[in-house]
Amino acid sequence: MHKNKIKNPKFIDNAMVNLCEDAGKNEVAVNYETVSNYESIQNSENSIDYEAWTEFFSYYRYYIDEFAIDILGIELYFFQRVILRAMARSQFSVLIACRGIGKSWIVAVFYICMSILYPGCHCGIASGNGQQAKNVIIQKIKGELSKNKNVAAEISGKIHTTGDDCYVEFNGGSDIRAIVLAQDRGGDGARSWRFNYLLCDEARLVRENLIEEILIPMTKTKRDNARRWKKREKGKVIFISSAHLKTSGLYKRFKFHYDQMVSGNKSYLAMCFPYQVGVEAGLMDMDDIEQELHKPTMTKDRFAYEYEGIFVGSSGESYYPYDLTVPCRTLVNCELAQPKNCSSIYIVTHDVAVSDARGSDNACTHVIKLKMRPNGIYTKSIVYTKVMNGVSIKKQRDFLRELIHIKFPNTKKLVIDERGVGVGLPSMFYESWEYTDPVSNITVEYPPIIKDNDEEGFELENAIPLIRPIQATNEFHIKYYPYMKACFEDRTLQLLTPSEDSDILYKDNKISAEENAQHVEHDTLQSELSNIKQDYSEKGNIQYLRIVKGKKRDRATSLCYGLSVVCEMEDENRKNLYKREESDLNLLSQYTYI
Repeated sequence: MHKNKIKNPKFIDNAMVNLCEDAGKNEVAVNYETVSNYESIQNSENSIDYEAWTEFFSYYRYYIDEFAIDILGIELYFFQRVILRAMARSQFSVLIACRGIGKSWIVAVFYICMSILYPGCHCGIASGNGQQAKNVIIQKIKGELSKNKNVAAEISGKIHTTGDDCYVEFNGGSDIRAIVLAQDRGGDGARSWRFNYLLCDEARLVRENLIEEILIPMTKTKRDNARRWKKREKGKVIFISSAHLKTSGLYKRFKFHYDQMVSGNKSYLAMCFPYQVGVEAGLMDMDDIEQELHKPTMTKDRFAYEYEGIFVGSSGESYYPYDLTVPCRTLVNCELAQPKNCSSIYIVTHDVAVSDARGSDNACTHVIKLKMRPNGIYTKSIVYTKVMNGVSIKKQRDFLRELIHIKFPNTKKLVIDERGVGVGLPSMFYESWEYTDPVSNITVEYPPIIKDNDEEGFELENAIPLIRPIQATNEFHIKYYPYMKACFEDRTLQLLTPSEDSDILYKDNKISAEENAQHVEHDTLQSELSNIKQDYSEKGNIQYLRIVKGKKRDRATSLCYGLSVVCEMEDENRKNLYKREESDLNLLSQYTYI
């Protein structure tokens, strides 16, 4: 009988398997005909052909994808077979796969096969998000694969999915368990676990120190059978994820695995499966991929690492490379409005644009929250970002009015570039403005807002000198682009954490869609910054250009506008500190006698 016609998958007898443990070799030479003739090794209970069984196990441990197909009856695409074989044969694997390609499912299949073929095997799943680790068991094993009668026959008892105790046990003594990594507590929730195989799911979200200090050491313990028969057996560590930034620990790990693999080290594996693999297999439709690409929240960089399997990073020419900006993405919470009893001040900065033509510039607004430090420098947190396209000047005026009067009343300055299409915007604030609260239906009239350098404007009754007009010339950029870089270097400038982190909070209903969108905006801001380079004109003058000409920088320029005012404020603070220190010294000298 051919092996693809085997009917009964529940063939494992633990006593027999223990006697055939030498089947688990890294390299095996098997007789295909012996394996194919499955009936010849199904002898009576009193007569077991150990040699035939050993060859049987040797074959399927080496060709684990065929075990999934022949014995468990699981249908696999060709690329999934490649993944299964790769994970079974390498000690350390990094698999980069696009979203939607079924990473968690294929890992669940792998673990099920290994749990059956290697009795007493302990398989662990860890991830940056505890729920993500559980989902491999809850959704993939319990929700899908356990419905396969051949898989169900090997599962012992109930699949446990309640609370933090999430695991599935097999008849041969193996188990698959999801663990809570507790990254905020230094991995304390996982330190006591020991596994033979460990999967680090969505590895880009797991901190490097926890991988090296907590996860990898978990796999140093051999299976009981391996110790009993004095077999050389290594634990496996599998990293599976979509790609990420070149500044991430995942990229460094992938590069190391790749270098080891191409040098001939069979213990290491690095593979990448972009969206084209899923489309070719029929798991995805191309029009769905294109729809993802054109979503308003999708950046080119994010699409590259989530769907194309490309690690993205700054060009060598970048004035604001990723390794400069990544350490500043520490702000966990955005602010859709000013918190109650807030004493901090805010700078609102706005880059004007009105065209709705395809590919036209966006109007961009940032709200910068300032907290004074003892040395006169501010901690500058970008707490809110809004991008608009094709919005009229009047609607932009009303949006900014609501922002500074209703949402952020502690606003100290409204910064506007009055060159080009922005020339008419400041004057539109030179009249009172009425706002009707949509909840209370109460209407409040707010006074005119004027430029802070307009002497004639001060004659308007109750006018507030809040607007700081700027001229964003090349000289302006030469002065303030280096200041913005200095703010990144000294970590006084804070951007929101990457959207990969906020997505987890959004999916757990801990933040709203609007709050999550703020983090996506800062992904784009970071990408725009990485596209700026410092160059020299033919006359030798410094200029700041875009590396990729067609890529916008609306968010980056708006931020620079706002920081120019903060720079002036910090200069004034330092002058006042110096005068106060000088005054204190003079006062002290009056009471000092030599």
